[in-house]
Amino acid sequence: MMRVKLSAVLEALEMQGDEVHASVDRVTGDVVVLTDEELGAAEDEADPSEFPEWQRPNIEQAKAVQADEGGRFVALPDRFEIDEWRMMRDFAMSLPDEGASSDLLDAIHGRGAFRLFKDCLRRLDKEKAWFAFRDAQYRQVAVDWCHENGIEVEENA
Repeated sequence: MMRVKLSAVLEALEMQGDEVHASVDRVTGDVVVLTDEELGAAEDEADPSEFPEWQRPNIEQAKAVQADEGGRFVALPDRFEIDEWRMMRDFAMSLPDEGASSDLLDAIHGRGAFRLFKDCLRRLDKEKAWFAFRDAQYRQVAVDWCHENGIEVEENA
């Protein structure tokens, strides 16, 4: 069973976005983080010398990820699969203070939910508690994902 550093998976989960994608290499246990630009360059078979030297190994890695047909690279969950809105709701519902819970639940509905939630956290002085809760949720997502994909977690790294 392949081992991967939990800290590397967590860091990659935090980096995931519309233009950044991460996967785990089942052979090496490395977490591979690539941008749309690097994936596009690999797909277009662009000349790596046209890119900065620091980016060239990433383009070569992107070629390997795109050519992978044997399941060597497993994509980490993206931000839609992680569902941070659900995390915000669960956090709000976990609070013993019903007023604070209600305020936070109201904040996550409608336009600008993430900003309103953040503003409400600040007003209620719950930011530290939220980040601890969120970190624990991300950790659980990472551990569950690794187990589901047959990857052993190295937690002390």
